[in-house]
Amino acid sequence: MVLITFVSLQTLGFDLSYYQGAVTQDSMTCLYNSGYRFGIIEAQIGNTFNENAINDYNRAKNAGFKNVDFYIFPTTKQDARSQVRNTIQKLQNAGVMTGNMIWLDVENTDLFYPTQAQNQQFIADMLSEMSNMLGANRVGVYSNWVQWQAIVGQNWTGAQPHQLWYPHYDNWQSFDDFKPFGGWTNPSIKQYHNSVDECSTTIDRDFY
Repeated sequence: MVLITFVSLQTLGFDLSYYQGAVTQDSMTCLYNSGYRFGIIEAQIGNTFNENAINDYNRAKNAGFKNVDFYIFPTTKQDARSQVRNTIQKLQNAGVMTGNMIWLDVENTDLFYPTQAQNQQFIADMLSEMSNMLGANRVGVYSNWVQWQAIVGQNWTGAQPHQLWYPHYDNWQSFDDFKPFGGWTNPSIKQYHNSVDECSTTIDRDFY
């Protein structure tokens, strides 16, 4: 995905979680016709691979979306590198990892280790394996300064030089609200509105 950070050239997108289930072709076409131009689909949540992710990707592409990425919500109950391999290999075997990106979701302290040092190593291992399989330019991180501070410490820069996708639900298509953390000073994507019912499904709204 080629990401543009100038607000005047912003492109609207959506993301889907595992809990949306299978999204129909009609819904994907409706989203495209409503002006969305990229999508990010949850491929893994904890121990579970989202079996709907592959069909959702194909339906999005059929609707006209050129950029469709995936994201991983990890689990500390599995080895960091093996869960990355398992998820990416399933996507590759299905033919849906062809130049697009995969994002690592870093949020919710209850789902990570109790110490920041443990989480730093865990996240570094996951990002390293993602980069080994896809290339560093196809790997990104989803988090914001509050979650990052709690999970790994605000000043930990071990996720560099990967792109950043951050949430802030101000319903505003602007990066003016961004607070630097983790070495990031320029985000790539903002998730600006969550849990929107649209086109007979539920999405989060994003832009770049």
